[in-house]
Amino acid sequence: MDYERKTKVIANSYYNMGLERARLRDLSGAAECLKKSLHFNKYMTDARNLLGLIYYEMGEVGDALVQWVISMNLQPEGNRADYYLGEIQRKKGAMESARRSVRRFNQALVYAQNGSEDLAILQLHKVAESQPNYVKAQLLLALLCISRNDYQKAGKAINKVLQIDRNNPKALWYKSMVKNGGGSPKSEKEPEKRKLKNVVSHRQMEDDDVIIPPSYRENTRDQAVGYILAGLLLGAAVIYFFVMPANTKAINAGHNQEMLKYSEQLSQANQKAEGLEQQLEAIEAEKKTAEDSLASLTNDSDSVLAQYQAVIGILQAYKKDDFPLAVRIYAGLKPELITSSDTQAVIGEIRKDITENGMAVLEELGDKAADGGDPQTALVYYLKCIELDQKSWQAKFKTAAIYKAMGEKEQANGLFSDIINNSKDEELSAKAKTERGF
Repeated sequence: MDYERKTKVIANSYYNMGLERARLRDLSGAAECLKKSLHFNKYMTDARNLLGLIYYEMGEVGDALVQWVISMNLQPEGNRADYYLGEIQRKKGAMESARRSVRRFNQALVYAQNGSEDLAILQLHKVAESQPNYVKAQLLLALLCISRNDYQKAGKAINKVLQIDRNNPKALWYKSMVKNGGGSPKSEKEPEKRKLKNVVSHRQMEDDDVIIPPSYRENTRDQAVGYILAGLLLGAAVIYFFVMPANTKAINAGHNQEMLKYSEQLSQANQKAEGLEQQLEAIEAEKKTAEDSLASLTNDSDSVLAQYQAVIGILQAYKKDDFPLAVRIYAGLKPELITSSDTQAVIGEIRKDITENGMAVLEELGDKAADGGDPQTALVYYLKCIELDQKSWQAKFKTAAIYKAMGEKEQANGLFSDIINNSKDEELSAKAKTERGF
């Protein structure tokens, strides 16, 4: 068996293993098998399509799009990936919802790394509401809840992950942490109780027993009243001279202690408020930094997702044999924003085809924009011509003319000089000499 056949057999074996694990909801294990399958045979579109579905099921929409775009480039006809890409485009707000979820997850990650767990959990709850199958967000929410000993919420997040991906290793690990930390084991030893008994020997008295002291003498009624009054006066004196001062002193001491306690609490609250204000300022600064860095991934036409969508649009235009549309979309593409090596390979093939067959289309698009009074759009098409072929002298002349009209003297003269010195078109060089040096 030759090497190529061996690699295909191994790739098919890993694909079958991945398919079987995917049917059992073991998405993590299925993804690993499919990655190994593509390692041995990167042209296996069935494996790429299934891997994209797994990514999509786990909330990784961007990774899913990458796999389906590559698959479409490898097999433009009869490819199931075309249906998946079309379904995403047909779902209104699907891409925007995915972008919001990624933005919120990244913000939660920043909060968690900086100790703001409450803010992180708040963001993750929003992600879970809009995209409950986002596995990464559920796992981070579970981890934060475990760190706060909130095992009930952590368990809910973990169970949600395990419903999506039955054998997710992180979810299983967090589940074991919840089981060990969430239980309340009973103490093995009961505290010992001491029993103290004072035993007094006596004879139980009968109901008719009467004890009369030898010195007992019956008092008269007046004497009894006098004794009562004397007792009342004595009690009042004791209360006034002994009990009241002691109570007043105790009350004052208690008030002083309470005032001291409240003063300490107020001081601690002020310190905590200052600390929270400083923390809030730091969070605002971090938020601005995170938003600025995230803008390069999500903002309008310059976003990374927008570039992937542009690549998808180009491939679909190829499929429909609409070459002018593919060229027009490519003119606005910014390949430097895409980091995937596989997607860059696809873009390289597109660039090669447009360089060979689409230069005239690009220049024609630029001419139409210029004639329609839109020099900025015309400049985009002409500059794309120059980028693809440095010898696009007509495009350079038209670009220089636009720069001249815009007052960009240095850029216009640079292009005119390039045409004069390097172009073999004598008529065009003569025009450039006339235009240069204004």
